[in-house]
Amino acid sequence: MTTESVPTSVWSAQDVAELTGMLAARRSRLWQLTQPADLAAWVYADPQPAPLNPPPAVFDGDWADGLDERQRAAWALAGWVARMAVPEAAPTVGTHWLLSRLQNGHAPLLRLTVGVLETLGVYESGEEVWLRVAAAPIGLAMDAGAADLEEWGRRGIDVAEDRTKTLAEEKLLLTCPDIDTARWLLRQPPVLAAARMLNAWVAAGPFPFESRYRPEVAGRAWLAAEHLAAGAASVAACGNRGFDREYAGSAAPVELPAQRSFDADAYRAGVTEHDRLCRALIDHLDAEGVRAGAGLHDVLVDLAWRDADGRQFVAEVKSVVGDNEAEQLRLGLGQVLEYRHRLTARGVVATPVLVVSRYTDTAWSDICAENQVVLLQGEDAADWAASLRSAAWGSDRADGDVSLGRDRT
Repeated sequence: MTTESVPTSVWSAQDVAELTGMLAARRSRLWQLTQPADLAAWVYADPQPAPLNPPPAVFDGDWADGLDERQRAAWALAGWVARMAVPEAAPTVGTHWLLSRLQNGHAPLLRLTVGVLETLGVYESGEEVWLRVAAAPIGLAMDAGAADLEEWGRRGIDVAEDRTKTLAEEKLLLTCPDIDTARWLLRQPPVLAAARMLNAWVAAGPFPFESRYRPEVAGRAWLAAEHLAAGAASVAACGNRGFDREYAGSAAPVELPAQRSFDADAYRAGVTEHDRLCRALIDHLDAEGVRAGAGLHDVLVDLAWRDADGRQFVAEVKSVVGDNEAEQLRLGLGQVLEYRHRLTARGVVATPVLVVSRYTDTAWSDICAENQVVLLQGEDAADWAASLRSAAWGSDRADGDVSLGRDRT
């Protein structure tokens, strides 16, 4: 490990020096691999994952075999945190940290243990992620205005003092309601610095869990994290736009083939209405300072965009003309769910949106909500902003305490 540059926006050289002194006071086998000053600089540096090769363990087979979408996302997140937030991750696996998979209540739990402390838990069901971090970087970021706890609260993130007996220094327990929220949280530099600080500290101590190490779990998660990194790289390749190309609109041919068995006037009206809805949504987003375009990573979505927080949205737009409401809503829901599936397979997490001219059957709002699809209708354009914000913040989740189902060491 080599000393890395330290961003000056939040952290200072004094912060690094103080952490160097703290780490230097601990004696451990870890110092065979690195020096306290290098490790302190790594904690505060711009984050980079540990390289794919060499892996900590060989996994023979496709890491995603037998996993559904939520399980793949859980394994990817667990491996990503290990590769991003554990010092010298590859050579220290099995001697300073491990990933384990255990049955915890109603769903399997992927758990990262560093030193003597469990620092991450990800349920394979995708319904909860918890993370133990050092409190100091979060406090520094709050003082600098680089951490917005109100925004965390809007996203359903619980912040509590961690009262595990391990390590006397102040720790926080961050609980996210789902994997998507956890990925957003871990993109915040203060959070990753806080996770790195705690892991660097406990990795320098004893590790009594060698007998629990399973190389195949570490190897599978290590490869899964590359899948997540590839998705992030794909998003970066599109810049901050969140779409492949500008929306160009569409038009019905002037002359339709004679063998058309449907109403040509209705067909033209539908194409015109589709274009009107697309442009209405583009104009709405533009007023919010967000650009939208068409297509995403070769998936032919009608519209795609990223909001101010970097969250990806994709939309299927359906014109409702005459008595084709049920047909269009069924078709549109199926299409946008397909888009989400295909993008997830590419490592891209996207919130699906179905935009229709109108709907009279109120069951469709429940059907879409059950499938985590945002339903917008052209007649209620004034409500679009609130609906999209609700999706981004996860405000439809139930408030209250969450049963963490984790051990207390």
